[in-house]
Amino acid sequence: MASKPILVFVPGAFHRPSSWNAVTEPLRKEGYTVLMPALTVCRDLHSATAESAEWKDLAAKGVPEDAQAIRDVLLPELDKGNTAILVSHSYGSIPASFVVQDQTVAERAARGLPGGIVSFVAVAGVAYPVRGKGIMGDNSEPPILPYHILDNGILHLQKDCVPLWYSDLTPEAQEAAWADLIKTQSRQSFLLFPDFLASDIKIPKTWVLTEEDQAVLPQYQAAFIQAGQFENVIKIKSGHVPMLNMPEKIVEIIRQVASA
Repeated sequence: MASKPILVFVPGAFHRPSSWNAVTEPLRKEGYTVLMPALTVCRDLHSATAESAEWKDLAAKGVPEDAQAIRDVLLPELDKGNTAILVSHSYGSIPASFVVQDQTVAERAARGLPGGIVSFVAVAGVAYPVRGKGIMGDNSEPPILPYHILDNGILHLQKDCVPLWYSDLTPEAQEAAWADLIKTQSRQSFLLFPDFLASDIKIPKTWVLTEEDQAVLPQYQAAFIQAGQFENVIKIKSGHVPMLNMPEKIVEIIRQVASA
């Protein structure tokens, strides 16, 4: 059993686990065990066609598959008696929140199991307001964003996202971030009507509010914070992806959460 909580980092939509590297590397050096599961809902389809099995397989994947991918790497560690903190970015906060269900220390202990999740962190995340409803709190599907093109169940990411997602990066850093993105993700991943909400999570919850965010605007984050009943809100002067622009600040926040 590790003396420190295991840290699980979940990337945002279209992002690779490597988007967390500038945060995870110093934490590894401090003795933390770090898990970085990849999303199942985004994959490189540049050589696939809409009729291919690869395309259809990706189009069918959604939040439940991402949550299971996180469980697959996390639960064996919890079964060893380890505790864990889930750290998620943007879309990744949705499947990460699902993983908390039934896996807190208290819930596992009630089933005679060791270990458990002790804290949940969302960086510019998403929290659904109503059980069984969409992100708008009703039965509607979310609109397709201006920088997405939908084709047979697959969203193709357009470069128009760059000034919104990476508004506080240099042009060179923006190009590097764009090059690292996976450009295709399932539309299904955004069509969620959840039975489990962030507000159902009863362990400590921290929201990192990115005050200069051009993608998930601060006023929307404020609504998500209220919907998810996040009691600990940390505001930072950052755009949407602070682990690229100010990783040292995110490291500091995680240290604080881990020592609480």
